Amino acid sequence: MKNTIEPIKAAPTARGGTSLDGMRNILEDALYEMGYDGTLTDILIESSVIDFSIVDYTDDIKYQLKEHYGESILWDNSLEELVVLEGLELSLTGELGRSWRASDNNTFQERIRDVIAGLIEKLGLRVVLRYDLVKSANLSEELEGVKRHLTIDYGEFNSVLPYVNLVIYTPKNSRVIAVISCIVNLKPRIFDTTYWRLKLREGENQASIKFYLITTDIDETLRIVDVPKKERAILEVELDGIYVLTASELQQTDKVKLFEHFIEDFKQVIEESQ
Repeated sequence: MKNTIEPIKAAPTARGGTSLDGMRNILEDALYEMGYDGTLTDILIESSVIDFSIVDYTDDIKYQLKEHYGESILWDNSLEELVVLEGLELSLTGELGRSWRASDNNTFQERIRDVIAGLIEKLGLRVVLRYDLVKSANLSEELEGVKRHLTIDYGEFNSVLPYVNLVIYTPKNSRVIAVISCIVNLKPRIFDTTYWRLKLREGENQASIKFYLITTDIDETLRIVDVPKKERAILEVELDGIYVLTASELQQTDKVKLFEHFIEDFKQVIEESQ
């Protein structure tokens, strides 16, 4: 999760070493200096990305992270996603794992698109990145229709394309069938996700659009200990489906499921609407 408070540069610390507490302390310090909270701490320790035997200072941690994931993590906030994508490479098995590793793309939303695109096309539909709808001033007539159908009018304050990641539509008439938010870390994005769900529901031409969430849930927002967290309750009530890529145990319901069930569920929705 991205730290929302301006990081304070910590003085060099020798709280490293190979004890678990030492590793956790110095790694949390380094992540905080980079602008992150401690969400990634245990994941990075378990993945053995960092050689703590040669760590004395937080700069040693940052150097190793830069060497492993690339210099861009120091300025483009990509560390969280890169860590998760790497973990998924190792944890996903079966057909899903093969599809995931076959993707040449590097972002979470692009990987999801690659995994589902062929299956979506077999249903007579297409999937496009929101980014592709906004990056070009010369869209095809088909995609211009998709963009127009999805855009929310704010009257005198202009119009906005909802902040979702993937759009599934019918190519023959550019009608939007569903949108998907692809989120690595849920907690910071819960309320803006539900906001766009509610805005689409209000639209006369958009109320029928299904709204799905695909996530890795790395901070375990969806985990149930005794009762569901309020964040899970909000998402489960407001969204049409939540699908999780994880090797960990997941308490599933009719709306919260492992990602492998997404296409099966979506196919049933399409069949029932015809």
